[in-house]
Amino acid sequence: MAFQICDLQPTDIGAAIRLLEEVRQLPDSTPIEIDQFITEVNDGAVVVVALAEGALVGLTSARVAGDRAWTQFLSISPEWRRRGIGSALTTGLENRLLHLGVRRVTALLEPGRIGEQALVNRGYVPTTGMVLYEKSLSFEPSEVRIIDSWGGQILDTDLWSQLAGMEREKLLIDQRIVAPLADPSLASEVGLRLPGTVLMFGPPGTGKTTFARGLASRLGWPFVELLPSKLASGEGRLAGELREALAELGHLEHVVIFIDEFDEIAPARESSPASAGVVNELLKSIPELRRRPGKLLVCATNFVETIDPAVLRPGRFDLLIGIGPPDLDALRALWAQSLGGMNVHSEVDIESIAERCIGFTPGDVDLAAQRAASLAFSRARDGGDAVVTAADIDDAVERTSPSVTREMYDTFRAEVAAFERI
Repeated sequence: MAFQICDLQPTDIGAAIRLLEEVRQLPDSTPIEIDQFITEVNDGAVVVVALAEGALVGLTSARVAGDRAWTQFLSISPEWRRRGIGSALTTGLENRLLHLGVRRVTALLEPGRIGEQALVNRGYVPTTGMVLYEKSLSFEPSEVRIIDSWGGQILDTDLWSQLAGMEREKLLIDQRIVAPLADPSLASEVGLRLPGTVLMFGPPGTGKTTFARGLASRLGWPFVELLPSKLASGEGRLAGELREALAELGHLEHVVIFIDEFDEIAPARESSPASAGVVNELLKSIPELRRRPGKLLVCATNFVETIDPAVLRPGRFDLLIGIGPPDLDALRALWAQSLGGMNVHSEVDIESIAERCIGFTPGDVDLAAQRAASLAFSRARDGGDAVVTAADIDDAVERTSPSVTREMYDTFRAEVAAFERI
């Protein structure tokens, strides 16, 4: 069952107190006085909670003083333990503290108490004796302000592991992008230049944005998406705003900058003379960004053949990677992931389902799976079994059109042959 991490609301205080009362007698919980908790909340403590099925099932809090924060307890309802809630609460707390300018978080726990593993999972370093867990957060307050000003995010570190299938693309990105950036000393020793710019191309819906976010997650770098529609605040302003964005984000120690629909801002100048100013700005800004270590510009397009050839040349983009529709192995993985949280009849054969879904994107698979679940839900409301059957899935697949047609796939293969540079 899924859970949600969010800030404590005034209406949650009663449920929070009940949870603290429930767990305070358990041998592995850190005792906390209810009046102490209420006092800390009234004094402005940062409190995040986990909600599941409409109930509050976990919480943690921290007191902030300057650039330091202290947390003394993490409480989770007994039936919701060992489901990742502790690590998720710790992550949510850290993200809130980052935006308050906190640079170091300290957690004081007795050995064996609930929350100990969550701290270890999140990279806290224990001292000796009454185990003192500390962690230096990754960004300076000035960096967080820049990230916030451009609508950036500090993503969960497990997004990459959630990418189902697409093993060819994942392996390529891991070897050619993640590994060198994660080990720059070894790359320098062998003379490998670190990648600074990547263009992903392919049919709509094949997961280019998801790969970019997963890449930032795997690196542990902040993710900032520059939307062409939001950059252009006025006539003729796009080039200037793009220059300002790249220059300001270049001050961060590490960042993944993502531009989707790249063909909109860098079309061939012969066919779109009005874009010449933006293209010329890119031709100047991209090499400058590539000279700054720790910066990665990832662009995505559905129409690589329309982009100005000068922008695509070596020296501007290090890698051009085709992201196509999921192959059979990826479709199996996508269906296994989509059906994993459902009550599915034992007769369901993922192998045969995948074979019927050539041309499906990850979004298509998710849509079909939800359509099948909707059929089972309606049947259960009428008194039937609350089980997704093979017939439900067959019906859903039949009603879901693949986003990538054979013609689109053939076009993509020709684009890979003409443009891919890995």
